[in-house]
Amino acid sequence: MHALKAGDEGRGWGAGKLLADFESHLRKTAPKREVSPSQHLLTLLEVTVPAAWIDYNGHMTEYRYTQCFADACDALLLLIGADADYVKAGHSYYTVESHVRLLGEAKLGDALYVEAQLLPSDGKKVHAFMSLHRASDGRLLSTYENLMLHVSSSEGRSVAPLPKIMATLQPLLDAHANLPSPDGAGRSVGAGKR
Repeated sequence: MHALKAGDEGRGWGAGKLLADFESHLRKTAPKREVSPSQHLLTLLEVTVPAAWIDYNGHMTEYRYTQCFADACDALLLLIGADADYVKAGHSYYTVESHVRLLGEAKLGDALYVEAQLLPSDGKKVHAFMSLHRASDGRLLSTYENLMLHVSSSEGRSVAPLPKIMATLQPLLDAHANLPSPDGAGRSVGAGKR
């Protein structure tokens, strides 16, 4: 269905068009998160693990951890105003690097949430560190560090974000600048514990 939905201007036909319309409706009617600059981490996603996410080992399959973080990144972009209209106008953020650590298992029916800390960056680059937790006990299940670049689609290069984005993003960056560096930030694959 996802292949069918990818047509001109994001619209396909048949079941794909139905899916595109449904997803558009969800984005338009989703409750808006309030942007409140503070030193608190941003809670960007809350989800319950469905049966389709469980693998042959009885726990959430690897790529669904990444999906949780990708959905949290989308929530962050919506929070700062980089929404569908912003993309349609020719600007967006592209992920250029990421690193996922799998630290625990999520099971069928587990309620999960993703928190994010913005690391020092200038808006043209957004560096974030996210943590996936099980809601019932707060256990850390996975972390995700990523770097996104703001781009102009028409110019095909990285450019500074528009002022309306920075007006929302900068207070968050400033508030998070005083937080301690998260455990695991900057860690490479196979690196020992810090």
